[in-house]
This record gives sequence, C-alpha cells and structure tokens, in this order.
Amino acid sequence: MGDQNIGLFIFVSVNIFLFLLLVRIYKPEMLQDLENNFSELERKILALQKNYRNLTEKLSELTSEHEELKVKYDEERRRNQVLAEEQKNIKLYSAISGNPEHNRLMKNHINRLVKEIDFCIAQLQNSGL
Repeated sequence: MGDQNIGLFIFVSVNIFLFLLLVRIYKPEMLQDLENNFSELERKILALQKNYRNLTEKLSELTSEHEELKVKYDEERRRNQVLAEEQKNIKLYSAISGNPEHNRLMKNHINRLVKEIDFCIAQLQNSGL
C-alpha cells in the first residue's frame, strides 16, 4: 500500500511539473495568475491559522474563567443556604421570645414538630417497641 502511494505521488508530481512547464512555454501570463492565486491562498491559510490560534487561546481563557465562576457560584449558593437557615432561626427565636409578628411561624413550627413526633411514635408502635 505504501509503494502504491509513493508511485501515485511521483505520478502526480511529474504531471504537475509537466503542466507548469507547458504553461511557462505557451502561456506565461497564466503562470503569473497561478502564482498570484497560490500567494492569495497562502495568505488566507496563514490568516486562518492565526485566527485559529487566537480562538484556541480565547477558548482556554473562557474555560478557565468558567471554572472560576462555577466555584464562586457554588460558594455563594452555600453561603446563601447558611444565611437562609440563619434567617429562619432568627424568626423562630423571635417568635419564641413573644414577637407577635412571628406567632404564626411559631405555631407552624410547633405543628410540624408535633407531626414528626406523632410519626415517630407510630413507627415505634408498628415495630413492636
């Protein structure tokens, strides 16, 4: 398979050489157009390579920034949960201390605790203890 590829490469190379030789002899202006086209193509390829490198660097930067933001988001979410729990406890303490604004909260909390206790008692009775 390798020898076949080498033979094909040589065949194509010889044909290109002959084509360029014929163009140089019979149509020199066509050769200039080909050279201009190849120069333009090379310029475009170099510009694409540069853009690709820039985009790859930008992707790397954005990926790093995304990871940092994910970490910050998780930290803030945990902090928010802690603050929400603290706020809930403050309201509960306020209701316990007799603040009339939080009496309903206290009643709901006590009802929830009574339901949990009733549930535990029912489980104990079902288990035979």
